[in-house]
Amino acid sequence: MYRAVDYGLSLGAKYVEVRFQSDAGRWAGFRNGQFEFSGSALSSGFAVRAVAEGGLGFAATARQGLQDLLAAVERAVRLARAAGRLRRRPVELSEERPAVVRYELPPIELDLERYLADLDSRVDRRVAVRRFFGGVWTTEKRIVTSDGADVHSKVPRVFVFGVLIGHEPSRGSLQRDVSAGGTSARSLEGFGEFVEGESKKVVELLERARPAPPGRYDLVFSPEMAGIFVHESVGHPFELDRIFGREGAEAGESYVRPSDLRVEVGSELVNVVDDPTIPGTYGFYLVDEEGVQARPKWLVRRGRAEEFITNRQYAAVVGGHSNASARASAFDREPIPRMSNTYLVPGDWRPEEIIRDTRRGIYVVSYTEWNIDDRRQAGRYGFFEAYMIENGELKEPVRGFLEAETRELWGHVDAVGRDFKMYVGTCGKGNPSQGVPVTMGGPTFRSRNLLVLP
Repeated sequence: MYRAVDYGLSLGAKYVEVRFQSDAGRWAGFRNGQFEFSGSALSSGFAVRAVAEGGLGFAATARQGLQDLLAAVERAVRLARAAGRLRRRPVELSEERPAVVRYELPPIELDLERYLADLDSRVDRRVAVRRFFGGVWTTEKRIVTSDGADVHSKVPRVFVFGVLIGHEPSRGSLQRDVSAGGTSARSLEGFGEFVEGESKKVVELLERARPAPPGRYDLVFSPEMAGIFVHESVGHPFELDRIFGREGAEAGESYVRPSDLRVEVGSELVNVVDDPTIPGTYGFYLVDEEGVQARPKWLVRRGRAEEFITNRQYAAVVGGHSNASARASAFDREPIPRMSNTYLVPGDWRPEEIIRDTRRGIYVVSYTEWNIDDRRQAGRYGFFEAYMIENGELKEPVRGFLEAETRELWGHVDAVGRDFKMYVGTCGKGNPSQGVPVTMGGPTFRSRNLLVLP
């Protein structure tokens, strides 16, 4: 790899980065108690990025001979030169202290097929459709850069996803998605009991939940709701490449502008952090794909934007430093700014105190679906499990949709709980598309006077 870096520099590149990545794992699926599929996969190869004559070029090869790697270096440098001729502003990279480190986590031992079969056996048989999919794999990376980074990592991950659908002809259908995962088998502890409980709720809520009367309510949100909110309405619009328009044609833009640092996003109780260094989490890593050491990032502090999610290229554009957010899902994908473990920071309320303090509201425990506009401003979130609150007490279950602007949702927050929980997901972005493992969550919190529709 060092020879490839030196070769790129000899061709006139200003910066060369070589990454070897191997993803090896196995997968299995069950549907309504029947084994559906299983398999294994191995994807490995080299990725090269080069900065030359004002442009940035990327090339990859699955062939792992020296000549194949050197040919990829040539392509990356050639593409960089071609891109540079088309750019108004030359590509620069922020100056960073290169990491030289090796870290490795223990492998995950799990009988995946048996585990999925056990999950299926726990589901209430009144659920019409039950489907489970899981994977266990290990990602190994070696990153060498021309400015001195040398990083070798080996991280295993497990991910389990389930779909539970209840159907009753006179009431329609209700779907609940469940998932768990992390960097050890311990991340699945308690998931079977959770699935069992959620499957019963599918049946009960389909029968009992009635449409919420339309209007404005004080909404109390669970940690699961905090997770989807911070991921979609803070994390994505705070990706600096998206702010500059790179994602515009594929995934949309952002309500934030590059000059908006310190702009008000929510109330003073709103603090949002993205931290890849949390042990055991699905989005865990210690060094990013550019050889920059990872750290917690305070995206929002006391309601104001404080830091964007960025790599070295976009950090240089705004005159700052990378916060180690460059990630790639596979060897043939370019590292771009991505989230990791994003969460709302806990406050000092007990969750039950927030509910008791709410006179007329709705307690939203979980969601069935969501969507948000291209600039991440207007969101719509469907309730899976939700209850009316009357004079501080939980009442009958209801269904409905929250419709709120991002700044309205966060600006009306007046109580944040001290509890905390995280949920896993796969975040899609890029062209070609790439999904990376992430975690999202936070505490129970309340936001006042939000619109609910049936």
